[in-house]
Amino acid sequence: MYHVITGRWGNRLFDEKSKEKVKYFREKVIEFYLRHGRYFPWREAKDPYVVLISELLLQKTTSKQVLNVFNEFFSTFPNIWRLAKADVKEIEGIIGVLGLRKRARFLKELASQIVNEFNGVIPKDRNKLLKLKGVGPYTANAVLAFAYGECVPVVDTNVARVIRRYFGLQEKKPAYADKVLWKLAEQIMPTERCREYNYGLLDLAALVCKPHSPSCTKCPLNKYCSYHNMYHRHKEEL
Repeated sequence: MYHVITGRWGNRLFDEKSKEKVKYFREKVIEFYLRHGRYFPWREAKDPYVVLISELLLQKTTSKQVLNVFNEFFSTFPNIWRLAKADVKEIEGIIGVLGLRKRARFLKELASQIVNEFNGVIPKDRNKLLKLKGVGPYTANAVLAFAYGECVPVVDTNVARVIRRYFGLQEKKPAYADKVLWKLAEQIMPTERCREYNYGLLDLAALVCKPHSPSCTKCPLNKYCSYHNMYHRHKEEL
């Protein structure tokens, strides 16, 4: 298992065995997405506004719930300017069914910030994105990856679980604050098909590598997965 940034998955170049493990991970994640990737309307969007707001709506709620309000929300608020001018109660009227009434004011304030500070343009710079109200490392990278096509890792709690299990990292901090995790995620990021790779990780985490009772025997990563191999080795020793 590889626990620290100065170790095998740190700044040193991967050895041949590690390179094979990384190559396999990339290929199988992309392949999984192409075969089993989920469809959501926000994944079809290239508009940074739609990507950003969708990611914020998806926080602490389910994809199914957001699906129920997606069309109405973006029909009512088709751009950042309209959202900035909206009455809070108008926003609440749409997203309140998600239990997100408190988020209505936040969305209006965020939209106003983008209009006032960036002339209504969603920043393409990570540092500027991180200065936006409520935007953390995951959301910032999601905008860069899915709206602007950059090859950057998109790591939430679920993606963190897949990476940690496969590469044998210990969970010592929340995903957003785990510098070792983010460093590794950057190192293993492919240089092409990045959109499919990021969505593949999200879908693999949701459909196979679940928090409890993961479907390890059905997982395309189990050949080199540290979690799978350790678990099954332990079972064989019992």
